[in-house]
Amino acid sequence: MTSANDSTLPDGPLAGVRILEIGHYIAAPHCAMMLADQGADVVKLEPLSGDPGRQSPPLADNGESLAFACHNRGKRSVAIDLRDPANRPALDSLLGWADIVVTNYAAGIPEKLGFGFDRLQEVNPAASMVHITGYGADDPRRDFLAFDPTIQAMSGFAALNATIDGPPLASPFFMADHSVAMNAAFAAMCALWEQRRTGKGRFVSLSMMESMTSQLSYHIPSAGVKGKVAGRGSGFGMFDMFPTKDAPIFLAPGAPDMWSALFGLLGRPEWIPEKGEKLDLASNPARIMEVIKAVTAWLAERSSKQAFTELQQVGIACGVARSVEQLYQEERADETSAIVFAELARDGGSVPVPGAAFRMMPDGSVPTDVPSLGADTRAVLGELGLSDDRLDALQGHTAAAAS
Repeated sequence: MTSANDSTLPDGPLAGVRILEIGHYIAAPHCAMMLADQGADVVKLEPLSGDPGRQSPPLADNGESLAFACHNRGKRSVAIDLRDPANRPALDSLLGWADIVVTNYAAGIPEKLGFGFDRLQEVNPAASMVHITGYGADDPRRDFLAFDPTIQAMSGFAALNATIDGPPLASPFFMADHSVAMNAAFAAMCALWEQRRTGKGRFVSLSMMESMTSQLSYHIPSAGVKGKVAGRGSGFGMFDMFPTKDAPIFLAPGAPDMWSALFGLLGRPEWIPEKGEKLDLASNPARIMEVIKAVTAWLAERSSKQAFTELQQVGIACGVARSVEQLYQEERADETSAIVFAELARDGGSVPVPGAAFRMMPDGSVPTDVPSLGADTRAVLGELGLSDDRLDALQGHTAAAAS
């Protein structure tokens, strides 16, 4: 079992970087975990009741949240009541320790709880704050509340995720939360680089909305210039799902060589353009229908695994529409790094969770321990110089508040 501050863990690229996470659910915790995965020392500051994400389903047999385990590997947990003025010295010591503070509390809450950017600058002028909200600090909607599916709807993603005649559809994968978490981790590193150069921290506002709209690519100029955006299921039908004997496969012959290879597989070399000619299926509806018919027939004779192998062997981009259960079984069988095993806090054993998006630790490892609530409170605050008397008093306040 390993944690970000374990002396046995090899130094990673972020060794020595100190992250104070004051977050809940997914966005800020996932951002901080990404930094822990690369060697940063991450302290997760929680209320006495804990990050509410600790209660998020699904739950392990011992009642621990499996969802929480997916976003909080490799951290240390400190639990104090930030509403109690007596705990401000403990909070200030943590602010003074941090290089970066990451939070996704709603606008105005950090100020109310004593860790807003102005207070951070008073205590630690070299520290930066990365603040994730639904719409960002400078947006007129900055006080509006948001959850992942509401941002999927507002960002246009749900509409793009619909079939041509179907209603907008939000993904059950929390795209907005994960997208902003990744951007927040990048923002934290940009702020850290600037800190190293200037000695000054800065406030960085991240918007779930802008994290999603930043990925709209050509859909934005299509809307602005053309006045219309092609929805899912449009085009000439080849970038789509086709059935095989057992599972659909998504076919994406996105380059001329792929089309030539596909026509070769189909036994129709006469469809391959002559050298110097361009393939122009878009202007030939009859040929499009012929190609779709031939592809459908070819795939119907094969299993998804067989079709995937044959298509990839000749350089055609494709992907089997695996269920998450299939993904789990196959990635585990292939021993890829897509899945790692986290150690639950209360002797709950090992549980599979998503692996890191990339690995830079010397041995390719990632931290795996999930912290129990407040397990590191005394150790962390003791490291920061709080006296035994103050620690005893803090634990007294904590016990009284928890009772």
